[in-house]
Amino acid sequence: MPEPANPPAVTTAGTAIVTAADRAIFPLLVGLLRSLAGLDRGRFAVCLIDLGLTPEQRAYVAPHCARIEPIDEARIVHPAPDLIERIAPRVPFWRALTARPFVPEYFPGFRRYIGVDADTWFQRLDVLDFMDQEMARGRLVIAPEMDVAYKTFHAADAHEDFVKDKTTLTRGFFGDDMAAMTGAMPYYNIGLYGLPADAPHWAMFKHYLTEVTKTRFHFLCESVTFNIVMLQLRNFTALPAACNWMCTLASPVKGADGLWHSPAWPFPVIEMLHLTGASKMERYVPAGLLYGGGAYLEEIAGLL
Repeated sequence: MPEPANPPAVTTAGTAIVTAADRAIFPLLVGLLRSLAGLDRGRFAVCLIDLGLTPEQRAYVAPHCARIEPIDEARIVHPAPDLIERIAPRVPFWRALTARPFVPEYFPGFRRYIGVDADTWFQRLDVLDFMDQEMARGRLVIAPEMDVAYKTFHAADAHEDFVKDKTTLTRGFFGDDMAAMTGAMPYYNIGLYGLPADAPHWAMFKHYLTEVTKTRFHFLCESVTFNIVMLQLRNFTALPAACNWMCTLASPVKGADGLWHSPAWPFPVIEMLHLTGASKMERYVPAGLLYGGGAYLEEIAGLL
């Protein structure tokens, strides 16, 4: 990976862009970091929670991160021990999910935080500037999983299944009333969000997630919990789907400009591609959907 044009500078940056990664997601993390190479490092500091990178992988990404912190058992929400025994084999990244409410504690001193999943990459950085402006106004910024191109809106049975599943999951965590109020709403996807450091969401998120994981766990538990928090506090700006494009819900199309676009008219350019779903490398490498078409994978082959 070439050296960044603007070396990371923590002292002047007001906003931390925070991601988390282990050795399994490392190939996609590299794509994300490459896509952020053009950031103004005087405004944005790229920060990484190390969930279990190898020493070689960590050394490779270190020059492109302003700060790296190891995952800390004191700064995660702990589900009940018997739950952990069951979920660890199925959801090995559970600590990444339960560390989200602690982001300001991992990287203190910033005024604003943008959370970004490691299985994402940016085609354009304009969305980060807009998010920073909205956070400066005290607002949460996040995108719903809702677009005319998404398959959940193409058939009644698909939408019915979505609502049923989301309602059931929400009921299990928050009861009948909350499930009835929010079950038919789309998820607001936590794979990209912006939140001021002094927002009340952090404490409420930590409290609710601690409570709901005492008796049950699901890989969407932090997403459901964060959605309930934001809908109660209300002070948020919704981004269009092109700012956090869910590639499992609609495959992007390559435009004549060489950029990935929505497949639905007027075919807007996608700001950030989110490589959602399982079997990511098997699914997205052949489709050319990694950053730069995945050309960098050859360079990091010895680190995988």
